[in-house]
Amino acid sequence: MTKKRGGSVGMLTGMTGEIMRVLVVGEAATWVSGLQVALQTEGNVTPPVLRHVAGVAPQDWVWLRELPSRRVLVLDESVARTPAVDTLCAIASECVPPVPVVVVGDAGFPDEIIRWLQAGVAACLPWPNSVARIRSVFDLALSGGRFVPEEALSALLVLWRQEALGEALPLSRLPVFPLGGDKATQLAESALLGISQRQYEILALLSRGLSIKTICQQLVISEGTAKTHVSALYRRLGARNRGEAIYIAAQRGARHLFET
Repeated sequence: MTKKRGGSVGMLTGMTGEIMRVLVVGEAATWVSGLQVALQTEGNVTPPVLRHVAGVAPQDWVWLRELPSRRVLVLDESVARTPAVDTLCAIASECVPPVPVVVVGDAGFPDEIIRWLQAGVAACLPWPNSVARIRSVFDLALSGGRFVPEEALSALLVLWRQEALGEALPLSRLPVFPLGGDKATQLAESALLGISQRQYEILALLSRGLSIKTICQQLVISEGTAKTHVSALYRRLGARNRGEAIYIAAQRGARHLFET
């Protein structure tokens, strides 16, 4: 095993002699350590080498392109929401071989995901997620495939249908929630509040006075995952506790939240 210092982690090449290099971009990427662990390969092979930067410099591209290696450019969703995503995807596509771009975060809304796919993003990975799903998404991206969360599929189907009819809608008019009943209303309100679908579900349960343990049972998630979602929810709303989160949601017009 060899150790590499200066911000990188120890590494050991796998059976193919290739090391996975992962360049993570975004100051708010609080999930980097979790990603490092999730991408741990089987056996005695150490995790891939991750480099975390706030902005990409020329030397970072040089590092990412070093061979032999499998390379992935990972963007925090905050970076993906800026014009920088176009430039980063363009440069990544010009590498030989092309470097897949993965967006990781609370899961963007369908219109955002469509925008990212058009820019050249290979996968949009909601966080937190299971180790199996994370590995599968990275393997798919490295093999040239694309991954889209199921929440965005209905909006994508609308886009493809319109394109097939020669009536493609601009992004500003695409639906930001899957079609259909209460689900549509809930997703519309989550968009209004600027939170993910899962965070909206948890906020609805919090508003009913349920404990974290009960919420875990209802959503079939671990307590750690629930607490991660709650912390992210509070950050998004600018709230310090349950009461403030509920009050802020009500002030912003989330009426359906308290009716379901």
